[in-house]
Amino acid sequence: MDSATLGRLAEQYPWSSWVVWDDSFPDDDCVEECPERLFEFVQNHAEMLTGETVFVGLNRSDDLPAPFSNFHAPTRTHYDYRLKEFVQDGGLRRLHGAYMTDLVDEVDADSHNVDATDEDVAVLLEQLQLLGADEYHLICFGNDPFDALVEYFDVDVSAHPPELRCATVALDGLMLHLYRVWFYGLYGANQDKVAVLERQLQTLNEQVV
Repeated sequence: MDSATLGRLAEQYPWSSWVVWDDSFPDDDCVEECPERLFEFVQNHAEMLTGETVFVGLNRSDDLPAPFSNFHAPTRTHYDYRLKEFVQDGGLRRLHGAYMTDLVDEVDADSHNVDATDEDVAVLLEQLQLLGADEYHLICFGNDPFDALVEYFDVDVSAHPPELRCATVALDGLMLHLYRVWFYGLYGANQDKVAVLERQLQTLNEQVV
């Protein structure tokens, strides 16, 4: 990934980020504790970054202190560390270095208050255009972003183990493969889905992406 594209993404879509974390994340002295250092940190890993795979959340729950700090909260209360453990520490090389973004540019800790619009999908497509590929694998965390994209593109959904929902979108010069995986921040009664998410990511890394 070239520096010019990284700079444009950081400026135009500051809620975006990349599937790469400091090895010590989320513990003390990790780079993520100084968010202003994240852009340089990402630049230093530019050779491993790929835009063909994109992780898509619904929206962020907090204001972001700096570009590329989304999905990188240095605390175990936000559960971002689970993604690092599953992908980076888990050796999922095809997912490591992927692009990350939220479908909706809105801050709200309660996702039930957030509704994706056609404009939000258009902004996502702008990001994909900037990334420059003609085929993408969009891995959506939870049903909300996945369902919003399925409704927008009006495509059929199929189910595959382990508890994956999938759809394919064919546009002029652009192919989108959509996948619903479970949200990494689940807890309590839904805690069992976190282990399923780990298997889902392993499956996508090995068989699909």
